[in-house]
Amino acid sequence: MENYHYTCHYCKKEFIPKRRQVQKFCSTSCRVRNHQLSQKFKKPAKFNTEKTKIDKVSVAGVANAAIGTTAADLVKNLLTPEQNKSATKADLRRLEEMLQRYHKVGNIKNLSDGRAPYFDMQLKMVVYR
Repeated sequence: MENYHYTCHYCKKEFIPKRRQVQKFCSTSCRVRNHQLSQKFKKPAKFNTEKTKIDKVSVAGVANAAIGTTAADLVKNLLTPEQNKSATKADLRRLEEMLQRYHKVGNIKNLSDGRAPYFDMQLKMVVYR
């Protein structure tokens, strides 16, 4: 048995050979993986020698694409529940109009003079009115 440390040709770890005096790989998995990689690089690249046919853009093709896109959008619009649809700028404007500047705070008592607490949405603080 040899005590000299060899370096694995695949993973570069040091090892003591077990099966024979000169061993290139530390394990079967390193040997197999190295073989797979070497075979991958030996294969010649396949080149397509046939000329690729370039399709011409036609009015009919553009019209078909437009009709298909419109039909897909229509089906998507019909089948998507209202709560899952995206908000538009108009939706956000309507929501903004619905929000008021002052919101009554229910868990704070009124002042002794009767003024009630409100949260001011612009100042981001509690005010009494």
